[in-house]
Amino acid sequence: MSDDDDLEAEVRDLRAEVDALQTRITALESKLDTDPPPSVGDETATTEADTAAPGSEPTENSGTAPETGETAVSDAPVDERNWERDIGMKWLGGVGGLALVVGVVFFIRLAIEAGYLGPLGRVLTGTAGGLILLAGGRYAAERQGYGRWGRLVAGTGLAIAYFSVYAAYGFESYRAAIGAPLWVVLLVLTALVAATAVVSVRDHAPAVAGEAFLLGYVTAYVGLDAASFVVSPAYVVLLTAGLVTIAVVRPWSRLVLGSVLPAYVLHLAWLERLEPPEAVATAVLVATFAVYAAGVYVLRASDRTDRWHRRLVEATTGLNAVFAVILLEDVVRRLIPTAPDGVAVGAVGLALGGVYAVTESRLGQQDSVAGVLAVVLLAVSVVLAADPFLATAGLLGLLCGALTVGSRRDARAVRLGGHLVAVGTVAKLLAVDATELPPFSLADPLATAMGRPAAYLLGIAVFYALGRWFGGVSATVPSTDRELSVAAPYAWTATGLAVVLLGLELSGAGLSVAWAVLGLAFVGVGLALDDRSRRLRGVVVLGLVTTKVFLYDTQGLDTLARTLSFLVLGGILLVASYAYARWQGEEPLKRLSG
Repeated sequence: MSDDDDLEAEVRDLRAEVDALQTRITALESKLDTDPPPSVGDETATTEADTAAPGSEPTENSGTAPETGETAVSDAPVDERNWERDIGMKWLGGVGGLALVVGVVFFIRLAIEAGYLGPLGRVLTGTAGGLILLAGGRYAAERQGYGRWGRLVAGTGLAIAYFSVYAAYGFESYRAAIGAPLWVVLLVLTALVAATAVVSVRDHAPAVAGEAFLLGYVTAYVGLDAASFVVSPAYVVLLTAGLVTIAVVRPWSRLVLGSVLPAYVLHLAWLERLEPPEAVATAVLVATFAVYAAGVYVLRASDRTDRWHRRLVEATTGLNAVFAVILLEDVVRRLIPTAPDGVAVGAVGLALGGVYAVTESRLGQQDSVAGVLAVVLLAVSVVLAADPFLATAGLLGLLCGALTVGSRRDARAVRLGGHLVAVGTVAKLLAVDATELPPFSLADPLATAMGRPAAYLLGIAVFYALGRWFGGVSATVPSTDRELSVAAPYAWTATGLAVVLLGLELSGAGLSVAWAVLGLAFVGVGLALDDRSRRLRGVVVLGLVTTKVFLYDTQGLDTLARTLSFLVLGGILLVASYAYARWQGEEPLKRLSG
């Protein structure tokens, strides 16, 4: 190889190194301009930060960064420099963009008053001006390094061009003068939104992409005027699919989450205004839910692992499930009048269970929100579909199944969903079953078998069994190192349900006697098995009945019932005290401390 060839090779290597250094410096400076969420640093420098495009051309003096307002490093303190930069770039740029839009409006108004511009001329002028601003802003951001300012200008131009085109149909006078059909306006708006989204993805500009998709949802709303049950929902599904496609290249989780609300609100407006066939509405809602579920999977499979990203993805799962359940339940009821209530809720729950299983097996990640919501929605579907007693039995069966699966497969989200179902079951027993189910009655054995005592006894048995099954299992409280027993809440809940059941079925002296016997039984079993938890539960029940006897029975019962209450309570308390004395033996302090 000649000396000239060697020299050219060295020059090429030096230029490549200088270009790489310049790109890194621009990325670092842009990252300083980014205001990250409090919980994390950023949306990552390669995706959502204001970085230079990979294909940007180097300047002539590529060895040094250009001394511009965005890149020059001053000798002022960091806080003062950032404050000045915010005023100079953010506020002045934002106000300037607004002033420019207002100026364009006044210019068009003057041209209208002078007779120079008709409706078509106004639309074309506004559209051309907006496109010029859009192209100029992109050039300033990608070619000259003015990232934030250029994207602000580009966003302003996009808004001007969009609403200029929209005016051709949205304003009645313009529509009558120009005669533009709706499908032409929708086609032009779609092309504008799609082109802007593609360019913003290439330029690493999530803000511009978000504006483009927001305007796309506005276009979908305009499509409702077509009085067709196909245009608007198809538009929404396509927009959502476009966001998911972008997520493959740019994991912009904020855009996907931000689109959930407008997408389902548009579906709701579509359902209310056009009243489409139930089969079509069901298919559209299912497709939207499935597209967002696919988007969550894509975002989880990306290289981003920061906490802020995970939270946004989990929020997307939750919002998608909630909106889908609300809309689908009403549509399915009209589609299949004979179907039981809660069918759509249960179907969404099963789908979320599948999402949880897929993300765990293929990605090695547990989608905690999907796992929890799967169990909770299945529980809600059971409550909606069955009568009170069967619903309680179904909830208890679902509770046992969720805790079993969660424990054996180490699925923490499923276990948490099971614990939430347990809380809901207790609330149902206290608020619904206590008043709606029939009490114990020897005259109606069938009603008793599916009445209030049976529901409570079933709940008591399941909760005691779960308390025994968990045994010494403990759970760590999030954000702390504190360990809490899992068995204790179930055992204490079962005891509380037993106390409530006796209070519902008995009254007066009979209730006092029943509570006293229950407390003595707990104390006796706790002493025999050397189980401190059972002893404490017995003492609590005895304390409850003692309070009732001294505060209520002395005033609310007749003489015979009052006498019986005090005699039985006194005898049982003496028996319990004697049992404690024998259990303590010769080393009471040692036994009690144990």
